[in-house]
Amino acid sequence: MVTTNSANKIIDEVDKQILELLQEDAKITINQIKVKIKENLEEEKSQTAIRSRIQRLEKDLIKKYVALIDCRQLGYREMVMASLRVNATKPLEHVKQEIEGMEKIKYAYVVTGEYPLFIMAKCLNHSDSMGLIEKLRNLPGVEEVKTEIVLDRIKEDHSIIIPE
Repeated sequence: MVTTNSANKIIDEVDKQILELLQEDAKITINQIKVKIKENLEEEKSQTAIRSRIQRLEKDLIKKYVALIDCRQLGYREMVMASLRVNATKPLEHVKQEIEGMEKIKYAYVVTGEYPLFIMAKCLNHSDSMGLIEKLRNLPGVEEVKTEIVLDRIKEDHSIIIPE
C-alpha cells in the first residue's frame, strides 16, 4: 500500500493498477480495466467497485483527462526552454502571475539557483519563438532570460510512476 501526501490517503495495488491503466489510455472502459486487473493481480473486482474506486481517485489524485496531441503534426516546429533571473524591483509572485497568464507557456516552475524561474513553450516557428523570448525579456522584474531551443525530442512522457 502507498500513502499519498494529499491528506495521507492510501492507495492499494488495485488503485495502482487502475491509475497505470488510465495513464496508458484514459478512454479504457470499466470492463477492460476489470479484465486487466484480473490478469495482472488474479483478483476479481466488480465493475461497480472499479467505478467507485475511479470516482474516489478522481477526487483525490486524478486532476483531469486530456488528449495528448502531436504538436508537430499541427505545425509546431520549436520548443523554447528559458530560465529567468528576477531582480528585486518586482516580487517573484508578480512575475509568476505574469507568466501564468501567458497562454503560449505550457510549463513553468520555480527552481533553485541563479535563475529562479524555468519555462517551456511550444512555438510554431522561429519568429514565434523570438516573439515569446522578447515578451519574457520585457516582463517587469525580469533581469535576464537564458534561452535554449530544442533541436530534437528524444522522449516526452507525461505519465507518473506510481510508487510501490
